[in-house]
Amino acid sequence: MSQRIGILGGTFNPIHFGHLAAAEDVCDRLNLEQVLFVPALLPPHKQENMPSAADRLEMVRRAIHNNARFQVSDIEIKRGGISYTVDTIDELHRLYPDKDLHFITGLDSFLDIRTWREWQKLLRSCTFVVLSRESCRFQDLAKLDFIQVKGQDLEALDERRHEQLAITNGNIRIILERIPFYEISSTDIRNRVKSGKSIKYLLPEAVEGYIIEKKFYG
Repeated sequence: MSQRIGILGGTFNPIHFGHLAAAEDVCDRLNLEQVLFVPALLPPHKQENMPSAADRLEMVRRAIHNNARFQVSDIEIKRGGISYTVDTIDELHRLYPDKDLHFITGLDSFLDIRTWREWQKLLRSCTFVVLSRESCRFQDLAKLDFIQVKGQDLEALDERRHEQLAITNGNIRIILERIPFYEISSTDIRNRVKSGKSIKYLLPEAVEGYIIEKKFYG
């Protein structure tokens, strides 16, 4: 059986304990060998002011340095241009030809999967791990015609009667995971810095220190 690698992409602007706790949870549940954190250079779905890619990469490095199962990858930064997930997965398949890739994303993002570049190819190229979000319901997945799943099973996830549901449709594999809600967001952290409020206990101390040192988000 191939070893499993999780891929968690994003702007990480900044990375915080919510990202780390979710990755740790999924790593345990799915018995992943490791989780690759992949900071985007130019995200296609977000337009926001942010520190340079090098600085966001450094924040991730500082956040995960003491977790042997977490690694950071600069492949999107080195590749240049807009950071399309389908290109990243193609490249990771070349780097890890014998690994089973699990792409980790939030339910809110997955509900818009048909707006992603070459989304049908992407769905066939890796296992999608879709995490619960407080603002969305798993039952909304019934609107996606490429997913064949019973409404009662999605309802059980929404009502916390089940924690996981694996869906296989041909060569498409999706794992739905209900995880704890972490009331931490990168947007809130940036706003707190801008208004002079403390961000302690929302993200690793090493990341907090880097933000203060570099005067980000002020």
